[in-house]
Amino acid sequence: MMKDSLTKNGLMLGAFAVVTTALISLTFYGTKDKIEQQKQQKLLSVLNEVVPSEFHDNPLYANCTQVTATELGAKKAHKVYRATLNGKPSALVLEATAPDGYSGDIDLVVGISVNASEFLNSKNNEDVNKVTQDERKPFENKMTVLGVRVIEHKETPGLGDKIELAVSNWITTFSNRSFSNDNLAPWQVKKDGGEFDQFTGATITPRAVVGAVREALLYAQANQSALFSAPNTCQRKDNANTAEPNDIYEAHPQQVEEL
Repeated sequence: MMKDSLTKNGLMLGAFAVVTTALISLTFYGTKDKIEQQKQQKLLSVLNEVVPSEFHDNPLYANCTQVTATELGAKKAHKVYRATLNGKPSALVLEATAPDGYSGDIDLVVGISVNASEFLNSKNNEDVNKVTQDERKPFENKMTVLGVRVIEHKETPGLGDKIELAVSNWITTFSNRSFSNDNLAPWQVKKDGGEFDQFTGATITPRAVVGAVREALLYAQANQSALFSAPNTCQRKDNANTAEPNDIYEAHPQQVEEL
């Protein structure tokens, strides 16, 4: 009798587990595309936050390349959006992932002004086509961070979530900072000898973000020309005449591997 009861209860528990697992799986696969779409919409909504409109006259969301690089964190492809002004490269927006957050990956975007924007400003918008290569050289290795935003994270509320602009303005401390690969010491949290504040009771999260931004900047500086010359892998899903700026774009399978 007891054996039959145990068997019955075991079968019931097993059936319950199977049904529960099936429901969870259906929910996951049923909402996976929607979650990914919402994530992409959030990404596109911040492009003009990290690269202000005065730095470009092209739609950022319609010009990107896709790269796989260890410097951008995690073993997955990241998009790099390209801004142009008067037909010349002016800024980049790099997707990056900090793999060493306290609670896991931290996805972010980094907006960078490249040499062209400084060059154009220095020439007071003269016809850049008439300027010689020698005149451009002083600007070739100059980069300025225009803005950084966190797109997704799982950091602790009240501690690590201060990387969100909605929670604190800490992320804005990256804005308008010049970057040079021969002076990396400032690009750390203060606890490690750098210039960025850490959070009270939470150093791991800001350390991870600062490190990810620093690596993205190094990558952009080393691969700037290749990133701008790579094929455009952003393709509009709908008609170009009816699409709104927040429409979703897809990347072709073609990628730029380890530029």
